Amino acid sequence: MEKQRVQKLFGEGIYEVRMSKNLKQSDVAEKGRLDVTYVSDLERGKYMPSLLTVLKLAKGLGVSPSELINTLQDKDLG
Repeated sequence: MEKQRVQKLFGEGIYEVRMSKNLKQSDVAEKGRLDVTYVSDLERGKYMPSLLTVLKLAKGLGVSPSELINTLQDKDLG
């Protein structure tokens, strides 16, 4: 499993959850106490988030951390 592939797929998962909740990146950033540019970079798969960042993202999105990580389950991690 390639790190960049996982980053990209996790970013897609963040985006999908955010869109399903009709949130803007700025909403997620504010609620999760993250920089909006960083949220954008994560959605584009630019970085692999730390556990602390996953917790902050989950808070910003209004989901549990496990729900956010589970967005990877249905993806081909190849």
